[in-house]
Amino acid sequence: MGSVLKAVLFDFDNTLVDSARVLPLAQRRVAAEVAGFLGVDFDGALEAVRRVEAVLEKQGVYDRDRMWMHVLRELGFNGVVEERLLRSWTLAYWEEYAKGEVFPEAPQVLRALGNRYSLGLVTNTDGLDGMKRFRLERKGLKGFFKVVVVAGEDVPEVKPSPRPFLHAAELMGARPAECVMVGDDPVNDVSGAKAAGMRAVLLDRSGGKPVVLKPDHVVSTLSSLLTLFP
Repeated sequence: MGSVLKAVLFDFDNTLVDSARVLPLAQRRVAAEVAGFLGVDFDGALEAVRRVEAVLEKQGVYDRDRMWMHVLRELGFNGVVEERLLRSWTLAYWEEYAKGEVFPEAPQVLRALGNRYSLGLVTNTDGLDGMKRFRLERKGLKGFFKVVVVAGEDVPEVKPSPRPFLHAAELMGARPAECVMVGDDPVNDVSGAKAAGMRAVLLDRSGGKPVVLKPDHVVSTLSSLLTLFP
C-alpha cells in the first residue's frame, strides 16, 4: 500500500448521506415555483431545472440563485427578478434536499475508522455559505471529523481541484500519500484525490460507474472500508 495510512477523508452527499433520493423532490419544489412565477407548464420547468443544474454543476457552479436565473432565461424570460425571490427558491430547494437521510452503515463505519485513523471531510460548497456545514451538523456527523473542508468556501477552488484535498491533508498534519479519499464521484473524488497525490476509493453502490482515473479500490458499501483499512 506504500506509505502508512494516517487519515481517511470522505465526501458527503451520496457517500454518507442519501442525497440522490431527495434531489428530485428539491428539483420539483423549485420547478413548481418557477412554473407559477412564469405561468408555464410544470414539466417544461422541471426539465429546465434538471438540465441547468446538471450543466452548471459540471462547470463548478453551485450558486442556486444563479442557476434559477439561467432556468428563467431558458424558458424565455428576460425580465428582472428580485434577489429575494431567487433566494426564496434556493432556500426551498435546500429545505427539501436537507431531508436526505444518513446511510444506516455510516455512523458505525465512521466510529470504527475514527478509532484507528484521523477522519476528514472534503466536500464541495452548496453555493450558499454555511449550508453544507449546517447540513453536516444537522445529520449528527460533524463530531466524527477532525477536519472539515468545504471546497469553494474554505478554499477558492472546488473539487476536482487538488487544492481542497491538499488543504485537508495540511490541516490534519498528514502528507497526501498518507491519506485516502472515499467518495462516490469518479471525477470530483477519485480524480481530484489522485491529482493531490492521495489514494482513492470509489464508492459505487449500484455498480457500473464510469472510471475516469482508476481508483485504488472500488467498494459497493461503506462497511467494506473496515476490511480494506483494518
